[in-house]
Amino acid sequence: MDTNSQDPAAVTAQTDVGRDAEWTLPGRPSSPALALARIGVICAGTPDLFSAMFAVLGTHQSVSREILALAIKQFRPDTADLGRDDVAALLTSIWNGGKPGFDAVLRSRRRGERKGGAPLPWASE
Repeated sequence: MDTNSQDPAAVTAQTDVGRDAEWTLPGRPSSPALALARIGVICAGTPDLFSAMFAVLGTHQSVSREILALAIKQFRPDTADLGRDDVAALLTSIWNGGKPGFDAVLRSRRRGERKGGAPLPWASE
């Protein structure tokens, strides 16, 4: 049996998967409506907050963290007690500190030890 040859159906399936998954690559542009829908799917399909936020941040790197925070707050009820700035800080903690950084920021934000930030006038929480 020749191990170098591939089944044509498998090659087609790999190509289709690659085309379908291109939006997850860094720097790929996406419309806000598509990004919001994808964030909703990620949040709904991921049981814990860290994993959901990690996946959203990894797949939407070109979107500002403030906008991602607003989108995540729409789809994750476990962020109801957090403000937009708190969720944005969690995204930053994931980016900079991984899971340990995320846990530390989440503990401090849930305790109410928040630093005041300038609100975005066009964004509602």
